[in-house]
Amino acid sequence: MNFFMKFSMNKLVFLLLLMNLMSSALAETPGAPTPPTSPANAGAGEEVDLSKITEKYWAEGKETELGVVQNRKYTTAKKLEIGILGGTISSDPFLNVHSLGGSVGYHFSPYTSVHFTSWKTFVGPSAAMNTFVAQTGSTVDTNEPLAYYGTEVKQNFLYGKASLFGNMIIYVDLFVLAGVGITKTESGSYFTPTVGLGQKIYLNERMSLNLDYRIMRYNETILSKNPATLGNTVGTRANTSDAVSLGVSFFLF
Repeated sequence: MNFFMKFSMNKLVFLLLLMNLMSSALAETPGAPTPPTSPANAGAGEEVDLSKITEKYWAEGKETELGVVQNRKYTTAKKLEIGILGGTISSDPFLNVHSLGGSVGYHFSPYTSVHFTSWKTFVGPSAAMNTFVAQTGSTVDTNEPLAYYGTEVKQNFLYGKASLFGNMIIYVDLFVLAGVGITKTESGSYFTPTVGLGQKIYLNERMSLNLDYRIMRYNETILSKNPATLGNTVGTRANTSDAVSLGVSFFLF
């Protein structure tokens, strides 16, 4: 009986030793993961300085170290801009109005500029006018715009770049504009405030494509187009026109 007890006890001790050796071997295997040691249980180990680690990934608040917003590739500051433009003007449903003109401006900074803009208009009857004349045999009293001259301020509020079909990077300015001018018409010249939006697409440092949208409002006098009363005043009205223009600009140093 004592013999069997001694044999079982020896066997148990042998199994425990074997399990201990196997666990030690697994812990020393190169591929086996080592559980992390928490700083609280590190004992006399080296203290980790978290500030040194974060300095590698975060700027310290200095403007020169903040790299999220990139500088402009093309700057317009202190440059003269000369442009040509053409477009359409919706001023009267009975008229087709197209414009052709130009502008000269100066950029005080990459964000603010002042421009003198003018255009001449080319006017013809619209489809509505042709239908009215064909059905009634008479015409409609209209006041054809002849030209516009004005000054406006442009304020850039968004600058960015985009990929064009994955083949090239284009740089774009978006801006708001406001100004005053004079609209010359058949019946006279009228004070015209304007507001609008626009964008520039830079082709290179000295050239850009422009797309502008302006809302123009003026009070005008309407003259009769009826042969019997031709040229007589038939009334006044407020004219709100939508002007869309496409153009190209050149920047001079």
